[in-house]
Amino acid sequence: MKRFASIAVAISMALVASGCTTHLVDGQKQEMEVYESKGLAVHEKSVALAAGLGILPAAGYFYTNHPAVAVFSIPLWAISLGPLWMPFDTAQAAQVQNFYATRRQVEFDKAKDLRELDHRLEDKQLTYEQHLREQRTIEQKYSAY
Repeated sequence: MKRFASIAVAISMALVASGCTTHLVDGQKQEMEVYESKGLAVHEKSVALAAGLGILPAAGYFYTNHPAVAVFSIPLWAISLGPLWMPFDTAQAAQVQNFYATRRQVEFDKAKDLRELDHRLEDKQLTYEQHLREQRTIEQKYSAY
């Protein structure tokens, strides 16, 4: 009976641990697809490598910068059939990191382009109307919608 209880506890801990990394929601997936179609996507982490490392105990979580989850998943790896669900979880963790890296880079590039545009207006290289047209172009370029 004690053995059954310990297995039940281990399985429940594995179920809780399987949701430790966040995953992209539908709106974020659509936003990332737009960034990819515009050539603005940043790939800090390889989704395929994260999934491949997810087969090994904790390796995928360390790769995707989730050390606490990695340490927690080590004892549960064999009991909870970790090689079956960890590759999916670590691949999704890599997608989340790529999404936020893309958002940071897009905001940085957009701000840089707008600053350069403002400097051109201040230096009287552009008229106010030209500035507005180019500003709209920059907004469209970096928009995810």
